[in-house]
Amino acid sequence: MNTMLPPPQDPAEELRRLATAATPTVHARADLARTVLNRARRQRRTRRLGKVAAGVGGGLVVLTTVAAATQLGRSDYFTVTEPSAVMESTIYVGERVVLNKKLSPARGDVVIVHLTRDGLTYDSLLRVVALSGDTIGCPTGPAGRCEAVVVNGTTVPEPYLGATVTDPFPTSTVPDHMIFLLGDNRATANDSRFIGPVRLTDVGGVAVRIENRNGQVRAVPGAPAHPGPGDTDNVDPAGQVPPAVVGPR
Repeated sequence: MNTMLPPPQDPAEELRRLATAATPTVHARADLARTVLNRARRQRRTRRLGKVAAGVGGGLVVLTTVAAATQLGRSDYFTVTEPSAVMESTIYVGERVVLNKKLSPARGDVVIVHLTRDGLTYDSLLRVVALSGDTIGCPTGPAGRCEAVVVNGTTVPEPYLGATVTDPFPTSTVPDHMIFLLGDNRATANDSRFIGPVRLTDVGGVAVRIENRNGQVRAVPGAPAHPGPGDTDNVDPAGQVPPAVVGPR
């Protein structure tokens, strides 16, 4: 006579019973497999989210870096740091100068200019004293030295020079598309007295303000007034500094 077993009321309970009968020495939670599977799913989902977050974050970093990099070199304003004494006492060693690359040089302006001499190429900050077509010279006075620079027959006042002395140099006419440059520290500057007039195309920018080591800002003495960068203007950071080059004595 066959005895009919009642159907199991709870499949989970039956699974637990069979598992216990098969491995009576192993005592484990009946839902252990489900817990392990759920935990594995959560870990995979977390890893996927982590990868997505890292990808988005990395993308933001890259985009921010690229955006910042694309601004460099595109501003009208940039800065240089004066390492030499050729423009003292207008600009001291270590002071930063903000320049505008779009301005056209005028008499009295301080400019950064690209120069080549004896096979050496360098940049320097110098002052524009004469423009194309001007006559300029520093004649010998009664005391045997130059009393003042003369441009187009008129003495040029230079109160920013302080006690520096300008050695005499002959009068000449500045050629077309060129300018005549002098350093404010006439005893040390390598300028147009030695290298001749400089091409306008070699001018990289016109100074609009000077900033000392304490962050105090001042106008360029003896130069025409130029607006500096506003709060919303980008200013490229200081790059390579012009070297200290001394003219022959």
